[in-house]
Amino acid sequence: MGLLQRAIETYDASAALAGVYREGHEPLAPISHIIANAHIEITLNKQGEFRGAKLLGKKDGRTIIPVTEKSGGRTSGLAAHPLCDQIKYVAPDDEEAHDLYLRELCAWEESDYAHPILSAVRAYVEGKTIITDLLNCGIIKANTVHEDKTIKQMIRWRVDGCEPEEPDCWKNKKLFSLFQDYYDSVICDRDHVLCMVSGKNDLTVLQHPSGIIAKPFKAKLISFNEDGFTYRGQFIEDWQAATVGYIASQKAHNALRWLAADQGVREGASTRTFLCWNPEGKTIPRPMRRVRSAEAEPVRKPSEYKKQLQGTLLSFRKDHQLKDTDRAVLVSLDAATTGRLAVTYYNEIGLGTFLRRMEDWDGHCCWYAGKLGIQAMSLLDIVDCAFGVERDKKLTTDGNVLGQHLQRLLQCKVDGGIFPLDILRALTHRASSPLGYEKANWRKIMQTACAALQKYRYDTNQGGNEMAWALDKRDRSFQYGRLLAAMERLEEDYYSKTREGRQTNAIKYMSEFKRRPFTVFERVNQHLQLAYLGRVEPWQAARYKRLVGEIVGILREFPEEELNRPLEDIYLMGYELQRNAFFAKNDTDDNTEEE
Repeated sequence: MGLLQRAIETYDASAALAGVYREGHEPLAPISHIIANAHIEITLNKQGEFRGAKLLGKKDGRTIIPVTEKSGGRTSGLAAHPLCDQIKYVAPDDEEAHDLYLRELCAWEESDYAHPILSAVRAYVEGKTIITDLLNCGIIKANTVHEDKTIKQMIRWRVDGCEPEEPDCWKNKKLFSLFQDYYDSVICDRDHVLCMVSGKNDLTVLQHPSGIIAKPFKAKLISFNEDGFTYRGQFIEDWQAATVGYIASQKAHNALRWLAADQGVREGASTRTFLCWNPEGKTIPRPMRRVRSAEAEPVRKPSEYKKQLQGTLLSFRKDHQLKDTDRAVLVSLDAATTGRLAVTYYNEIGLGTFLRRMEDWDGHCCWYAGKLGIQAMSLLDIVDCAFGVERDKKLTTDGNVLGQHLQRLLQCKVDGGIFPLDILRALTHRASSPLGYEKANWRKIMQTACAALQKYRYDTNQGGNEMAWALDKRDRSFQYGRLLAAMERLEEDYYSKTREGRQTNAIKYMSEFKRRPFTVFERVNQHLQLAYLGRVEPWQAARYKRLVGEIVGILREFPEEELNRPLEDIYLMGYELQRNAFFAKNDTDDNTEEE
């Protein structure tokens, strides 16, 4: 019940935002209300006469509507909302649905909690002209009147002439309050039970709300509809398996729906929604994203990057008044079916620990990213590079695979676990197979593999600061990686002169180079000396000879029987750091040096 308790705390802390529309944010629904996507807005006067209608876009259609317990949790059966509802209910064509709608609307309008907006809507709906009016306005077409797409469009109401009242029913706070009081009076005769979430006596819930996450909208977090068979021998009634009070259920579901819509993260084709928030409403970093903003100045030195990262987190703490005693709540939600919503991951963590682990991840799972400087790898990039398939020159991962691995990486990031070895192996294998991918995708895979390798080495106490290594590091695999970069660069120097876009021999033989490095070096080096060494600029040839001599000199320090043994994955880092050194140094300066 921890999730529901934290959700209720969140609702209580943000209660002032209930029913308030803010630019760029999802409104928080008051109790006994939900947020629905309205498609059509109808304007009436105070007497209920039609004044106009308009179609709504997705951004404008988010609408707070009052609901009963049954209508708020409706899935396949008929259950009318009391005010705003689909054409199917508001229009008279479907007699059963229309009668249910009028019954709910009239009961509220005839109660002690009536409002002028209700009288206007009732008068208009009882006139049964809605279809004709929408046809005349061109909102719907005559040949689509009875199609599902048409009758499922949601109607919301605007009533002019009720001054000083707010004419928009979805913004009228007095209307919200009146419905809450009205519905309280409707359900007040129900039995009271001990709510397992709040610990207080509360009204029995017969049906919990649906629609916490956008897709599939009808999936429920709490559901019971099997007539007691599941619980036979343990409970008399099925609802006794989880007694959650009405107010607790409303607050928890509305808060979770608000959080999911406002800051939930759903990556690619995955069906999982990831949430991370502070119940008191403080802004905290999102673990699915990098801590440093995209606008941060690019840095190319590891020491500068870590200093900038620490500064970002420090300013984040100050700007949002974060304390170590505050909490971060993390949850992953997924719907295995259209009717059931599952909590696939849940964690509560102290904010001090949470921020340190964000710094740990971004400070070690990072690598050089060209003009962007040093960048931490996002969880989506890691999964796509490890398991994605190239489509339209982009790496995309199957939804089920993506969701599972995103959750594993999130758990590793937040819990301070060891980087998953199977994901690391998938990355390094792909990084050693450049011919299988577009060049831009392979470069991205290579950078991600180096970042993941650095993070794994940090987690297993083998290193973690490989970006700062000197190029003369006495490691056989590392030096072979440098040798690969040197051979690639000489051939690229020639191709840049002739403006050819060919793949270099060094890269063509990369997968074999990992298995038999010295054999491939001798073959490629001989080819370079015969075909390219005399065709590049003299300073470029001299640079190549100097580098090869330096690297081979280091390799000769190792036993001869080790020269041709398969390389460890750290050769990728040697390749990347040497390649980065080429681009970090001005070629003109290098030319002068050689001359």
